[in-house]
Amino acid sequence: MNSVAQTQRSITIGYGPSFAKTEIWRDLRSKLIVPTEIVSLATAQRYNPALILLDHYLLRDIDFDRWTEEFPEAVFLCTDSLDIDADLVLTHSLPYRQTVKILEMACYQWVLKSEKTERARMRDSSFQYLNKLAGISISLSAEDDLMTLLRKILEEGQNIACCDAASLFLINEVTEQSRELVFKLTQNDSMDFPFEEMRFPLDDSSIAGYVALSDRELNIPDTYAISASVPYRFNRAFDRQTGYRTKSVLAIPLTNKRQEVIGVLQFINRKKARSLKITDEKSAQAYTLPFDSDINVLLQALASQAGIAIENTILQNDIKSLFEGFVNASVAAIEQRDPTTSGHSFRVADLCVGLAESASVSSLPKLRNVQFTEAEIKELKYAALLHDFGKVGVRESVLVKEKKLSAGSLENIRYRILLAKERLKTEALSKQIALLRQGGCDESHLTEIDRQLTSDATMLEQFYSAIAEANEPTMLNQDNQEMLERINTYRMQSQSDDIAIITSKELELLSISRGSLSPSERLEIESHVVHTQTFLEHIPWTKEFSNIPSIAAAHHEKLDGSGYPYGMTEHEIPVRSKIMTICDIYDALTASDRPYKPAMSTEQALDILVEESGRGLLDEELLKVFIDAKIFQIIGTRDYQNTQEFSNFHHHPCDYDLHVEHDHRHEE
Repeated sequence: MNSVAQTQRSITIGYGPSFAKTEIWRDLRSKLIVPTEIVSLATAQRYNPALILLDHYLLRDIDFDRWTEEFPEAVFLCTDSLDIDADLVLTHSLPYRQTVKILEMACYQWVLKSEKTERARMRDSSFQYLNKLAGISISLSAEDDLMTLLRKILEEGQNIACCDAASLFLINEVTEQSRELVFKLTQNDSMDFPFEEMRFPLDDSSIAGYVALSDRELNIPDTYAISASVPYRFNRAFDRQTGYRTKSVLAIPLTNKRQEVIGVLQFINRKKARSLKITDEKSAQAYTLPFDSDINVLLQALASQAGIAIENTILQNDIKSLFEGFVNASVAAIEQRDPTTSGHSFRVADLCVGLAESASVSSLPKLRNVQFTEAEIKELKYAALLHDFGKVGVRESVLVKEKKLSAGSLENIRYRILLAKERLKTEALSKQIALLRQGGCDESHLTEIDRQLTSDATMLEQFYSAIAEANEPTMLNQDNQEMLERINTYRMQSQSDDIAIITSKELELLSISRGSLSPSERLEIESHVVHTQTFLEHIPWTKEFSNIPSIAAAHHEKLDGSGYPYGMTEHEIPVRSKIMTICDIYDALTASDRPYKPAMSTEQALDILVEESGRGLLDEELLKVFIDAKIFQIIGTRDYQNTQEFSNFHHHPCDYDLHVEHDHRHEE
């Protein structure tokens, strides 16, 4: 019987009336056995004995199977099967000692059985808790929104502790020498109340402050009975204002991977059941419990996971903010290099996000399988913001080339014309002097030489005017082209060689039919896409942003393969690049920040986009969503800080994605 005594657990034995007078029960009481006479099934159900001694009275009306069905955890002894005569165990005879031994063995059997059951229960319970903690850990690590994460932490803590309320505090570094405690979030099952984030100095006068500074857990059975010998006090202001009663509190420090305290988890009013409401002193006293050691271990495990999850989330948010800052700073730097087109990348990014979101919910046949995730839309946004970054690789002289001739070329031509005029004057004077020396010079001959000089000088001025007019980035008409050919054939006589007014290279530039860029210069402008891709491919993108280079690189491709830089066709172009193409062209057409062309109206721009779509260049269904959902209105209500003071001319690379006939029609 030693094993029974060692368990320090009392065992109830139910016996039938036949054993009511035996002295066995007196001897067994001292061994943590509680004998109880049962005369019926109902009596047995009241006491729920661990061991039941069935005699013929108890088996008379209820068979053995019914007894085992009603008490599946009990151990049974049957006097008939054991061949025990109750009359013989009334005294300390041999049957008496045998019966005692049998009962002790039966009790021992029950102890073993109950211990096995308890171990199994604890094992199952531990397994469930481990599974739950693992699930919580996965859930917390997957959350990247800080406030959502904090709410999850409090909710899981309340579920584990079965407590009425929970609060979370975070430590904020104000300066290197100063820290504050931020009351970040609270939840309460019993009442709703407005909550505002609060900040106060970090010291040990509050429960949370003491836990944060000492890195020690506090388990307080009753906050109204805190000893005067400790430095911290409970602030009853909330209780006074709401009528609530804060009783039991468990405060646990939150630590990061370096075991530094970053905050405090505070659980309030552990309850007998989660559904119970605590609204006053009476309900608090009736329903609340202290936080016990078993619960504390689980909450400590939660706090450990929560601290690391919070630190990771804050770090991720800091990295995202850093990345956002880098992207915005990069775009701002590029647009500062080109102040005339400030805001283009930001407008295109906003248009792309709007079109991608609308395309995801479209019912159009080709778009039914197009459903962008939040991460994919963000990836598109960054690609749009950085799509023109490659213009850093385009020569400044090409970007700022306002006229067809490069800077200084027209002035050189002016000098040549002035030189030609001086040579004509010299030649005319030489002729007149020669005539005068010959004598008998007719005045009319001298006058004719002056007239010819004036005519030639006028022609040279006309040459210069034609060159200056052709130098403008407008349409080159037939008359100007013929004049350029005439100018090209003109030669100034010199001692060594004939000198032309314009060089072959200058003639080529002046003969540009539209705009100010030569074919080679246009190709250099177009090369900004390759530069963009090269630049973006050097950035070690995370997996969720790994497609940014390829999306940005294809925003000038066309469905029929006529785009650049790779001549990709419809099935090769990423869907998000098709979205960017539409948005990019729309902004290039309607932008009011181009000094070299007026902005088109929305109606004109949409007409051109529809025409481009009809030519098989743009995605028809994406364009339909763009128009039907009025995506273009997005940028009409936002300030992109455009400047209208164009002190420095710049070509915008995306403006060269438009077809000649469209520009011609717009210029008429």
